[in-house]
Amino acid sequence: MYSLVKGTHDVVLDEASQFTYVEQLLSKVAEQYGYHEFRTPIIEYTELFLRSVGDSSDIVRKEMYTFQDKGDRSITLRPEITAGTIRSMVCEKLFVNQDFPVKAYYVGPCFRYERPQQGRYRQFNQFGVECAGVSSPYRDAETIVMAYSQLQMLGFKNLELKINSLGDAESRENYKKALKDFFASSISNMCEDCQERYKLNVLRILDCKVPEDQEIVKKAPKMGDYLTENAKKDFNTLLKILDDNEVKYSIDDGLVRGLDYYSGVVFEFHYTSKEGKNYGAIGAGGHYSNLIAEIGGPSVEGVGYAMGIERLVAVMNDDHLFDEINRNDLFLDAYVMPIGEENIDYAFNVTNYIRDNGFNADICLENKSMGQMFKKATRRNSTFGIIIGSEEVQNKEVVLKDLSEQKQIKVKIEDLIDKLDELLGVEEEHEHEHECHCGCGCECKDKKEE
Repeated sequence: MYSLVKGTHDVVLDEASQFTYVEQLLSKVAEQYGYHEFRTPIIEYTELFLRSVGDSSDIVRKEMYTFQDKGDRSITLRPEITAGTIRSMVCEKLFVNQDFPVKAYYVGPCFRYERPQQGRYRQFNQFGVECAGVSSPYRDAETIVMAYSQLQMLGFKNLELKINSLGDAESRENYKKALKDFFASSISNMCEDCQERYKLNVLRILDCKVPEDQEIVKKAPKMGDYLTENAKKDFNTLLKILDDNEVKYSIDDGLVRGLDYYSGVVFEFHYTSKEGKNYGAIGAGGHYSNLIAEIGGPSVEGVGYAMGIERLVAVMNDDHLFDEINRNDLFLDAYVMPIGEENIDYAFNVTNYIRDNGFNADICLENKSMGQMFKKATRRNSTFGIIIGSEEVQNKEVVLKDLSEQKQIKVKIEDLIDKLDELLGVEEEHEHEHECHCGCGCECKDKKEE
């Protein structure tokens, strides 16, 4: 037996369906906001992340998977997708050929060497967006509102947006100087990470998770006291837009995010379950001023965020949020059960007829008893069983059985799609675009023409 590499996991069966559901919903909402899908390589030159993520971040210092390829080039498995997405925009000359902003969304695997825990793995999947080429509190707000809407549509109702402003370049330089002065007398007593952060990027100290150091951090100067007038104006404009759109938020002075490229607004979405369990952050992002120029593009700004798919799915399962999702989005609508090998051909064509009209369907093609087929339908989480025996073939009908209520009715083949529409609560009627090949004479084409 070969075992899984530590920190990785297989996504199969129902969990895979849940991943697909979450990824498709997030992608669909992004497209409604005018975003286009980007697919970038999972390997990049290491220099890309050293330049963009920053050598003071824990990702670069501790977590990257880096190796020398056969040409002695330093290659890194991407720890996040923002840098690669911006690189692709620069390489494809999108800042020259496209109207601003350039809007990208992405879904794909990332790799970080960190301690595995619930919903967090060393290989994980990330969804994110980048709105690049503009600098406006309205674009920042639009991005936050979109993420808030996506999470609510997934069932995360008790959301709290934690938000802060790192201000413009002048604000940050003044604030860093104040932090340097404040921590100077205590840094020798703080953890090794904080001592390193003090040298590389003092803002990172605000992210420290060591309890003793956190007590010191609580007394540190606040970013809000060092914002320039322009930075304050942009931040207040953003907060007003969030108020107007009924997005709940709290200002967190200690929020700086873990990546060096952030400037301006930064934010995290925190979730608490109906029972009061605090899951912490389930999505985060921020504004960036210099990232695009650092990667070789023009001096334009952007904003984005990312969510870990494993993290979302784990929390949704733990808090039973998938229970509230229409089961037809995740499982089978119908499981077709032919009685006897002589009826398989007819049942096979009926199954494809159901699929052609937009429903999820599967069929038992093995010689099984009725009891065994019902068990297979139950294991497949099918809503209906469709039973087809010799009598049903002769009469051009099926037995449609609700597997949860154990009620069944006979339905003529020509009425089957309409009946599935009705019972599954499909609002729009199917147009019966596909011809039925089951030999039932259901005259689908004639119906469509009428």
